[in-house]
Amino acid sequence: MSLQRRLTLFFVLIVILPLLAAGFIVQRVIVGEISRRAVLSLRPALDATVAIYNREAESLDRRVRSTVEDAPRFAALLASGDAAALSAHLENRLEESLDLDFLVAVGRRDEVLGYASRSPRFLPGFRPPAPNVIAEADPGPSSGFSRTAAIPVAIKGQGTQGHVIGGFWLDEDLLLAASRSGVDLSIVSEDRVVASTAAVGASFEVEVDYFDPFEVDLGEESTAAATKLGGGMAIVASTPAGPIGELSRQVLTSMLALLALALVATTGLAYLLARLITKPLEELSEGAHAISEGRFDHRIPVRSKDEVGRLAVAFNEMSGQLSHTISALSSSRDQMQRAVRRVGDTLRSTHDMKQMLDSILNTAADAVNAEAAVLWLLSPARGELHPAVARGVDVDSLGRVKVGEGVVGHVAERGTGVLLPQGVGAPMFSRHEPHFPVAVAVPLYSQERIMGVLIGYRKDSSRPFAQDEFDTVAFLAEQGGVAVENVRLHEEAQRLSLTDGLTGVWNRRFFQMQFRQVLATATRFDRHFSVLMLDLDHFKQVNDRHGHQRGDALLIEFSQRVTQLLREVDTFARYGGEEFICLLSETDVQGAMTTAEKIHDAIKGTPFGTMGDELINLTVSIGVAAYPDHGDSFRSLVEAADQALYRAKQTGRDRVCVAGPPPPDLKVAN
Repeated sequence: MSLQRRLTLFFVLIVILPLLAAGFIVQRVIVGEISRRAVLSLRPALDATVAIYNREAESLDRRVRSTVEDAPRFAALLASGDAAALSAHLENRLEESLDLDFLVAVGRRDEVLGYASRSPRFLPGFRPPAPNVIAEADPGPSSGFSRTAAIPVAIKGQGTQGHVIGGFWLDEDLLLAASRSGVDLSIVSEDRVVASTAAVGASFEVEVDYFDPFEVDLGEESTAAATKLGGGMAIVASTPAGPIGELSRQVLTSMLALLALALVATTGLAYLLARLITKPLEELSEGAHAISEGRFDHRIPVRSKDEVGRLAVAFNEMSGQLSHTISALSSSRDQMQRAVRRVGDTLRSTHDMKQMLDSILNTAADAVNAEAAVLWLLSPARGELHPAVARGVDVDSLGRVKVGEGVVGHVAERGTGVLLPQGVGAPMFSRHEPHFPVAVAVPLYSQERIMGVLIGYRKDSSRPFAQDEFDTVAFLAEQGGVAVENVRLHEEAQRLSLTDGLTGVWNRRFFQMQFRQVLATATRFDRHFSVLMLDLDHFKQVNDRHGHQRGDALLIEFSQRVTQLLREVDTFARYGGEEFICLLSETDVQGAMTTAEKIHDAIKGTPFGTMGDELINLTVSIGVAAYPDHGDSFRSLVEAADQALYRAKQTGRDRVCVAGPPPPDLKVAN
């Protein structure tokens, strides 16, 4: 194990172990105190419930007497023994008194004659007591209720006619009046739960301990305390043990999280401390190793002024000069490698004009360390130059420069290079050129004609371009001109291989290439396209009468007329002799017929010839075929169009025919 790791481990153990012990002690103390306070909160809840019960019980007799204030009428009902009328009377009295839950009317022979009550809120499984049970119970609390003593009801001169008994239920409503947050209250009658504010599904039995807190299951494990109410009744206050257990887990989790953070922080501090001690030693060792491998540009950080710091200063001074020399050589080598790569790119990109111009510009800029560069090209009219490619300058911010205007126009006009800054008489930048204090500009030739200007820039006026750098840019511009000419020759050869030498329209080879692309698109996206086969009627007679030279001129004029009627996306090619073929992209049979009729009318409507020539009237026969109606390949569609053309010839020429039977909804243009 390294010295740094040993120091880190020792520091972590020294800090973390005491923190770990302290954390567990704090966790036990906090949870214990919370549990103790939860138990202490039970007694106030019991006292509040008993106080509410006593207040209700003390005023119960008065409230019952107030309900029978109309004693003569009540006594008369008792004397009559009419149970229905008596119960109805009690119901009315009960509705007028919001403080009573039940009233019982008892006759002179202690029989129940009338009864009215509100619905109690007991637990499922505990039935409310019957009226006779209430009448036979002693005054005070009993199983599920608390009643008054029997209050006599008499008629003056006739004596007592019976008694009335009133009371209230010992149910959930009584408990809710005294409920507190975090404490559940329950009423127990002879160890049977009658009512509860806890989430209890049904009545069940519990063993009550009136002296000490005890454990009870009221839907969940709880800690409880109890007090007697009388008549076999008890009030139980409980607090769930689950939240305390959850709190214990949360406290433990929090303590562990804090310990984990402390461990991370301590480890980081220990690592930094150990690193602070061992870092200077490692740096000195690495420096000595770098020197032994010939890496003289290596530097040791000077972190202090002590002995280690002075040693680092001496090491850096020793290798500084050698590092500077090696850096200069490396920069020169990298510059040469980039220039060589650029030349290779230029030679490989002879078929791409844009890549060619980029390669010429970047090669020249790298060769002389130019911070910016622009390659300007002459317009076809050779009256102005436009920026073709740029480096270090936004090409869109530049404008066109007239020949003879500014530095670029000066070089293009005179065909000689320029180094700036110069003395008196040097050209000035125009407003459409970049303005830099240092520049080198040379002309770009193609076939001994100036085709453009290559110019490089520097921002630092203290670093002007040297003469050898000017010669380098001039040499690269000369080679670039040759490469550009090769690209132009290649493009011209490629164009000639795909066009008809007489009419200038596309030839059959290019038509086949375009057909494959259009067919692939139509197949993929379920689109239509059409083919037109065109043939000039009686063209052999024109050649025989007017000569082949005039016939060639007519073919050229015919091609021009048809091209003007077609869209840019369509392809028009010479198929052979006086036969031509059209490829109409995204055009169905109806659209192809419309286009064919336009061509037919344009050829027939105007004689052919120019001023001074004998005008010649020509007509054209056209065959139409469409994908996918008449074929799904080059061969099938061209044969279908050719057969339609043949039918047009056979039926009198000077007309448009569709391949095969035309669709029933096809409308032929007039």
